[in-house]
Amino acid sequence: MKLRKFAAVLMVLIMAATVFAGCGSSGDGGKKDDEYGTVVIQNGDRTLTFTSMPTGVLCANLYSAENMVMLGLGEYIVGKNVHTNPAEVPLPELEEYFKDIPEIERSNENAVASGCDLLIGQVSAFKDTAWGTYEQLEAEGIQCLTITGTIVPDETVEDIYTDIRNLGMIFKCEDKAEELIAQMKADIAATQDIVKDVKDEDKPVVFVFDMYKEDQIYTTAAGLESNLIELAGGINATRKMADSRWFYCSVETLVATNPDIIIINDYGSQTVDEKIDYIKSNEACNMIPAVVNDRFLVIPLVDVMQDIRAPRACRTMAEYFYPELFQ
Repeated sequence: MKLRKFAAVLMVLIMAATVFAGCGSSGDGGKKDDEYGTVVIQNGDRTLTFTSMPTGVLCANLYSAENMVMLGLGEYIVGKNVHTNPAEVPLPELEEYFKDIPEIERSNENAVASGCDLLIGQVSAFKDTAWGTYEQLEAEGIQCLTITGTIVPDETVEDIYTDIRNLGMIFKCEDKAEELIAQMKADIAATQDIVKDVKDEDKPVVFVFDMYKEDQIYTTAAGLESNLIELAGGINATRKMADSRWFYCSVETLVATNPDIIIINDYGSQTVDEKIDYIKSNEACNMIPAVVNDRFLVIPLVDVMQDIRAPRACRTMAEYFYPELFQ
């Protein structure tokens, strides 16, 4: 297993070295403005038209910033959001590329002050209580690119590929974008190949514990984390239990699903220990297989969001689900 993990890290470093060398510099990252042409991006219900290369990008989350950096576009980033949890940090192999990127508090005033002409974020970023509405930002000369996974009904890894392709088109590094996508697909396929012979009846039932609020648990019925669980050979215990992607359920729902494994999302003000204690301190949960066998997989929430970490998260899940297959 150690050899596999070393190989995985080495592959990420090779990918990083390749893409950093390939696009994003003023001499190599794209064409001059008079050669740029017109780039049209369909972004949900909105159509974005670029007639010149963006000069400054504000990333409203870590995920979009990592996608930019992995495409060699780090020099275009004028700022990213302020991280709110110790787990919300760049991948270790990318840390040096983030050390000079300012962290900016979320507000419209700060977006304008950053000097950006492109803001990338989840759909929730584009509100007057966040960085500003689409109309407000565009009136201020800032294009708005929404992360695809946050504007589709049921996000999958394919939506991450769409975001990377969009960046490739906007910054004229389509080849590098396709190389990155191909590597991500290959990494996920390699994980799937290892677990492909597991029968459906032998797959673990997995419950995602995002956070709690009094006697309610926040979990997922759809979206990327659910998709990654399935790609890793697991079954999301609450798949399609609600119309919304994330929803509150009762402790009784957790007990009724009787999961083999509980994934703890690490983020926010609630610590991992607090979340696990919440479950273990409830007598109704004492007979759940995941509790009996102490099978809690801690996943930083940033690992299951909309960026290049998806293959790593899929691999982490699969190794935890089936340790015997990864020895």
